[in-house]
Amino acid sequence: MRASWNLLFISWKLMAKIQTLLLVAPIFLGSRHCCFSLSGGSPTAYNLKANLIETNNPEPIILCFPEIISTHKITEMLNTIETNKLVPTKSYQEDVFSKDAWIQEDITFRSITRPLEQDNLIPPEYYSASNDDAALKIFVYAVTNHQNKIQEKDIIRGANIIQRRQALERWKSEEGQALMQLSLDERTADGHHTLSLGKRYEMPSSILLELQQLIPRILTGSWTVNDATLVKYSEGDSQVPHIDPCDATLLICLKSCEQGGATCFPILQEPRRFENKTGCGFLFFSSNAIAADKSRNTLSLHHGGKVEKGEKIVVQVMLDFEDRCEEDNRDHQKRKERATWFDVVKCL
Repeated sequence: MRASWNLLFISWKLMAKIQTLLLVAPIFLGSRHCCFSLSGGSPTAYNLKANLIETNNPEPIILCFPEIISTHKITEMLNTIETNKLVPTKSYQEDVFSKDAWIQEDITFRSITRPLEQDNLIPPEYYSASNDDAALKIFVYAVTNHQNKIQEKDIIRGANIIQRRQALERWKSEEGQALMQLSLDERTADGHHTLSLGKRYEMPSSILLELQQLIPRILTGSWTVNDATLVKYSEGDSQVPHIDPCDATLLICLKSCEQGGATCFPILQEPRRFENKTGCGFLFFSSNAIAADKSRNTLSLHHGGKVEKGEKIVVQVMLDFEDRCEEDNRDHQKRKERATWFDVVKCL
């Protein structure tokens, strides 16, 4: 759903509250670009020709690399993905919305309480087919009335699930719902407010090593990898609006879907949808100016648009700028020279 201007800026006070929850067709300016090739690799594997996207806002800075990665290199990376056992990530804040996680949790509850059900220790009224929380309520009844029949490790597993679901309740507040409505997609959530989300995996080490070599060709200064993930989107998958917990994010599309799946920035002065084409990349900054602290830039709030048809695969590297404090203290002039993120982008 395309949010109205009034909804986007209900009030700065509301946006501040929203930000605490997160703690967790572009217009190009032509001809400002540069090209690099990786030492020790194919000179045509990467094309770092960048376009600065005009957003009518001084921040965040968003760069588009229309053909950052070659077809050959994409094929190589996709083969790596197909032939490696991918490890799902954990503890991402948006995971509280995962419909798949909710289903698996219900299966866990049922597996814990099944012996009691087989012994007819659960009252029949707890099996109401219309009750979406039946598995949870059966677990709570079992722990309350038959704790001695449940292993301690299973009680802990159930308690962790309950804690995760309580986190979801925060998003039913005024601030949480206002945030969800910032999505540029029509959202269809179930009774639990869960959604079908893109599946995150740890990035294969060989792909991460390749992408790490790109960083000094794009950005000046010392940068470290905060997080690196591979995200697969099937039909119906999306992501919720969020702000990345880092200074900069490099996002590269290895496989584009047939319809939908744009990367959306909904609270820019002109809300934007950036199409993810195979081989393209985006670099954007989620914190405020490097001479200041690491406070989040609210305008960098973004989300993955719903995939309507096909599959989308992206790799994402979150980066932190390590020179901020060290150079601020050591060299005041250098700090002044790096007053904004424009000053660390080599392509501009």
